[in-house]
Amino acid sequence: MAYELTLTINDEKKKFIRNEEPMLHDTMQALKVQYQQARQLQRADGATSQDADENEKNIANFAVSFWHGQFKAGDVKQGCNLDNLDVINQAIGDSLGNTDDEDTEEDGEEKN
Repeated sequence: MAYELTLTINDEKKKFIRNEEPMLHDTMQALKVQYQQARQLQRADGATSQDADENEKNIANFAVSFWHGQFKAGDVKQGCNLDNLDVINQAIGDSLGNTDDEDTEEDGEEKN
């Protein structure tokens, strides 16, 4: 499966492609994202702006690592739109071993 990510860098859209499947290092990087998100959701007082900053940093660092350093974390933070955030989230999910079967209910409706 090819993972195609498009970022806007210096007002120019640039496409980055990764052709290989997720590896162990990708799984470990994805776990860092997942752990931080789980911690912020479990706080009794709710998530903070510091949590949002940490989440943004972890997602950007995951993307840089997953696409083998073809861009910088700042490029992700400043140039990733919502459609491409979905691409990163798909890569995170795939790195964690999520399958399409886990994303849908038995009756075919998506989980929310």
